[in-house]
Amino acid sequence: MMRTIASFPRPLHLAGSRMRRLAAGLVAGLFFIQFLLPGSLVAGETGAAPADDVAEKEKAHKETLNKLNLLGYILNNSKRAKEVRASGNERAVDILKTAHKHYEEARSLLDKGKYADSNIEIQKSLQNISVAFRMVVDKEREAEIASKQYESLYERVRSFSELFNQLPADKVKGILDYDKLNELLKKAESLYAEGKPKQALEPLSSVADMLEQALSDARKNETVVYALEFETPEDEYKYELERNENYTLLTNIIMSNSPKEIKKKLPLIRMLINKNEEMVVEAEKLFEKGDVEEAISLLEKGNKTLVRALRLGGLTL
Repeated sequence: MMRTIASFPRPLHLAGSRMRRLAAGLVAGLFFIQFLLPGSLVAGETGAAPADDVAEKEKAHKETLNKLNLLGYILNNSKRAKEVRASGNERAVDILKTAHKHYEEARSLLDKGKYADSNIEIQKSLQNISVAFRMVVDKEREAEIASKQYESLYERVRSFSELFNQLPADKVKGILDYDKLNELLKKAESLYAEGKPKQALEPLSSVADMLEQALSDARKNETVVYALEFETPEDEYKYELERNENYTLLTNIIMSNSPKEIKKKLPLIRMLINKNEEMVVEAEKLFEKGDVEEAISLLEKGNKTLVRALRLGGLTL
């Protein structure tokens, strides 16, 4: 009795945490600061009328204070700043300290009513924060990228599994270690469910490699078996025609279950499928006329065309 590969439920997207939402808010805050950096100059610096002097100063003070409060939160309380300080990257830590010095100077200038100068110090602080943050890996961003890679690879594994399970049992007997494959798959799914997509990629990549190798071995086994059984040209023609039908089935599965990175290649895959169909029609006409050798040659070309289509779809035979 043939053993099958475990079923493949679609992976759930990792739920966004409160810290992820906070990080997004901080990024928005950085843009907010950059947008407001030019600020409004105080009345004394712009030559505003005395009647507007108090209102202008109050407005400039409030705008600068708001920017400082947000900047202070990013420097002192944000998750990214804490990651930088705990990273062991001395250069990044020093740059963040420089950013804090500019922040303190900006506060001092605010207290003195020098709002334009305070905004300049805010800008310097922000520039240093950006540099420091770029020097240390953003773990949440890294996890997000790994999650997308996992989901893409998982779809690839799902497609390989469906292709393999549709092959005849006698062609795949003994070429795949089901226990090892299912163990690796279970490990990958468990790590992903625990919110560890990066760690889950290694076992899932092994699963993909095992399935791809098994599909390749199955095709080699099929070729050897039939090559030894040909007794007449008609038998060889039937074999090539059956192989063409099997490849067509595989390409159709890829067309209907293609992962995102393959979708751009679908028009070319479809073109190759159509080209093969034309060759099969012509081969059948040649066979009916008794030109069996030419029909076999044409089917072989069609099979090579489908193999190329399968490779474009991520399956190497």
